[in-house]
Amino acid sequence: MEDSIFYIGNFSQSGREDLEDLEFNEQVHAVGIGAFYACPNLSRVALNKNLNYIAPLAFSACPSLKEVAADSNIIALAPSAFAAESHCRARPDNLFQDQKAAAFGASGNSSQDQEAREQKSLQDQKARDFAKNFLLKNPSYKCEGAIVHNAKWRALLFAETKDLRSLSFPRGTKSIGWFAFDGCEHLEEIDIPPTVEWIGERAFSNCSGLKKVTLTKSVKQIEQAAFMNCRALEEFKIPKGLEEIAPMTFSGCEKLRAVEIPLSVRSIGEAAFEFCSSLEKVTVSKWCQIEDGAFDKGVEIHRL
Repeated sequence: MEDSIFYIGNFSQSGREDLEDLEFNEQVHAVGIGAFYACPNLSRVALNKNLNYIAPLAFSACPSLKEVAADSNIIALAPSAFAAESHCRARPDNLFQDQKAAAFGASGNSSQDQEAREQKSLQDQKARDFAKNFLLKNPSYKCEGAIVHNAKWRALLFAETKDLRSLSFPRGTKSIGWFAFDGCEHLEEIDIPPTVEWIGERAFSNCSGLKKVTLTKSVKQIEQAAFMNCRALEEFKIPKGLEEIAPMTFSGCEKLRAVEIPLSVRSIGEAAFEFCSSLEKVTVSKWCQIEDGAFDKGVEIHRL
């Protein structure tokens, strides 16, 4: 996606050596994936009051970055946006395949793989700490129950740590941000409150211990890969009124044996249920458009 007055495009400003002090004008609403990736001299960033979304790797690998000032309107901020370094080599046109490869690649049992995972975990925690620290300088942001959220806009941003064993949502939560609980392996049950309307991309991906999720019909949108690679998840009831199951939403949920798809769903995206080896049959509306590869071969699809 190219730059516009509202959006800084994916990797569009990456590697710029002339950037040192960056202030966004009030028209910018979103910063894309890797938008300012590897800008070596960028030391200060001021985020405007209308900025809502900061994508993964947006300011990653910027070694001089020490100060970020945030206003109060952020509703989704991927923790990796401020990672000191990144192993990501994906360009915008390869991000879909890159995400799948990361989720379903090699098992990684060698000592080198283990070391790489530990290094990535440490890097991720540093990025979360950096983001939390600059956000909490603004009174609109809070950290309660290890959850960083925008209290003014009732937006849950991300978990302070991936070691969460239970989850208590801030009162009145309306949205759950990108990558908010990605990799929280100890979470087993999640009861999402009836105030939540939007669940961001990869919000609960790689929660390998997650067995049960309770949703209500208040949820209007679930973005792609939201529950990707939740290997212990056995059942899922998609809320009535949801119209789309986005790409990769349940990819890699290998124990998923039952999923209730309401007749309101009009489209099921690419790889939405890929690698769901326990899933044998589903029932969908006769009007529902199913993309190629949405289900593994052999899944029995009933139309109503």
